[in-house]
Amino acid sequence: MINIRPISTEDHQAIMNIVNELPEWFDGRARNHSIPIDLKHQDGFVAESDGRIVGFVTLFVSEGRMNIGWFGVERTRRRKGIGSRLLAQVELKAKGMGLKEIGTYTLGDSVQYTPYEATRAFYWKQGFKIYQRNKTDNPSCAEEIKISKRIAE
Repeated sequence: MINIRPISTEDHQAIMNIVNELPEWFDGRARNHSIPIDLKHQDGFVAESDGRIVGFVTLFVSEGRMNIGWFGVERTRRRKGIGSRLLAQVELKAKGMGLKEIGTYTLGDSVQYTPYEATRAFYWKQGFKIYQRNKTDNPSCAEEIKISKRIAE
């Protein structure tokens, strides 16, 4: 049984354990700098199974939309609906705040990298669409896409 609940400070180490087990999605800067800082300042949700955290999503509001900061599910728990359940909770929170859109950004589809092909496929299945493309000077992320999903009232 999976339980979705708000993130608490006590969850940070378990979230970092998931992050550290997924280096193909979270590079060294994300693991060692960005995520530890963002966890202190972003809200979000965790997915628990038998009292153990198996997935997470962090959130912040910017530009009039609920934005996903970081999102991860344990490798062995992928494709079991946990990400979809976390995203459904994000939608409920956004609606409760009067927001009509959820957004995030990810590696652009001009970059051939299998892990992010799966990431994009997940978001497309959930109804997200590209609203902006950006070329970057980061060799590991030559293009990023900003994506969003309108949510029903």
